[in-house]
Amino acid sequence: MATFIIYSPGALQPYGHAFDYVGGLGSGLCDQGHQVHVVTHDGPLVLSDVIVHTATSAVWDRLLGVLPSRLRRHAFRLMAEPRLLSTLRRVRAEHPDAPVLFETFEYLSLARYLRRHNGGLTGGIFHSTTFRSEREGVLRTAYKRVSTRAARRIARSLDVVYVHGPHLRRRLLDELSLPETSPVRVLPHGAPDPAEVVLPTREKAREVLGLPAGNILLSLGTLRRDKDLSTLVRAVAASPGWVLVHAGPEGDASYRELEQLGEANGLGDRLVIHKRFIPAVEHPLYFGAADLVSAFYDPAMTHESGTAKRARAFSRPLLAAGPPDLLDYVTERGVGYTVPPHDVDAAAEALRRHAGLSPEDAAALEQRIHRAGQELSWRAVAATIAADLCPDHTR
Repeated sequence: MATFIIYSPGALQPYGHAFDYVGGLGSGLCDQGHQVHVVTHDGPLVLSDVIVHTATSAVWDRLLGVLPSRLRRHAFRLMAEPRLLSTLRRVRAEHPDAPVLFETFEYLSLARYLRRHNGGLTGGIFHSTTFRSEREGVLRTAYKRVSTRAARRIARSLDVVYVHGPHLRRRLLDELSLPETSPVRVLPHGAPDPAEVVLPTREKAREVLGLPAGNILLSLGTLRRDKDLSTLVRAVAASPGWVLVHAGPEGDASYRELEQLGEANGLGDRLVIHKRFIPAVEHPLYFGAADLVSAFYDPAMTHESGTAKRARAFSRPLLAAGPPDLLDYVTERGVGYTVPPHDVDAAAEALRRHAGLSPEDAAALEQRIHRAGQELSWRAVAATIAADLCPDHTR
C-alpha cells in the first residue's frame, strides 16, 4: 500500500470547493489502495476515509472576531499557512518518500517551503490561473500581483502541475512565462460516480426542502461576483413556470443583493434562497429537486466550477454561460445548454427548450450526463494523479 499526502489548507472549511475536492479525491485514492494523509487547518467539517492532520492558529481565532468577513480569508492565508507547512514537514518526516499533492495554497509561503523540499514527487493544482486580472477585487488582485514570482517558482519546482482545462493551461503558461514544454497537464475536475449516488425522486426532494411547484433552476454554492446573478434572475423572471433556488453561503456578494435583484424583476416567491453552507450529504436533495443547474459565470473566470461538474454525479443538465473551458465541456459532452454571456433572451429560450423536451430527448440527455459522470469520476482523476506521482504502485 502506497502512502499519499494531500496539502489542502481549506479542506475542513465551510466555504469554497476544497472540502468536496479533497473528500472526493481522497476517497478515489483510498479505493485504489493508497493510504491518504490530509494536512489542513482545523475546521468544523469532517473528512472520511483519510487520515487528517490539523494545525490550529491563535492568530486565526483572533482574526475571526476582529476583521470583516471579506478580509478574513486573505489574512488567514498570509498569516496562518506558514504554521500549517510546519505540520506538513512533520508528516513528511514520518513518510519521507510519499508523494505530495498541493491542492490549494498560499503562494509566498509555499514557494519558500519548496526551496527546501526533498523526498517524494510533488504535484500541485492551480485552480486559478491568472495573476493580472483586475476583476477579482482590490485585495485579491494586489495579492496575485505580488505573488506572481512565487507562483512561477512553485510551477517550476513541482514535478507536475494540474489545471482543469486547455484554456486554463494556456493562461497559466502565458501569465507565468513558462515554456510550452513545462509539465502542466489538464486534469478534469472530478465528481462522484453517478452509479454510486442514491438520488431521491424530485417530488420527495422538493417536499423535504419545502420548495414551491414549478421547474427548478438550481444555483448551488458561494455567492460571488464572478457569477452572473443578474442575467440568471432576469431569465427566470421572463420564464413563467420556472423557480430560481439559490443555496449556499455569502462570499463577495450578499443575500440582500440577490433579494434586491429578485424584487426589481418581480420574481416574488419564484426566488428561494437557502442562506447557509450546503454540506455534501445534502447535495442529493438539492440536485434531486432540480431540473437544471446554473453555471452562469463571468467569461473571464479563471478557475473551475465544482458545482457544474458535480451536477453530472446526479445526472442533472447544465445551463452554462462561460468560461470557455466549461462551455467546451457542455458542448462536447452534450450535457446541457450554452448561452452567450449576459444574454437574457438566450437563457430564457434555453429554459423554454428544456421544459419542452420530449421524454425520449430527456432520456438521451440523462444518458450523456451519466456517461460523462462515469468517465470523469473521482476514481478516474485519482488514477491519473497516482500514475503521475506514484508510478511504482500503478504499473
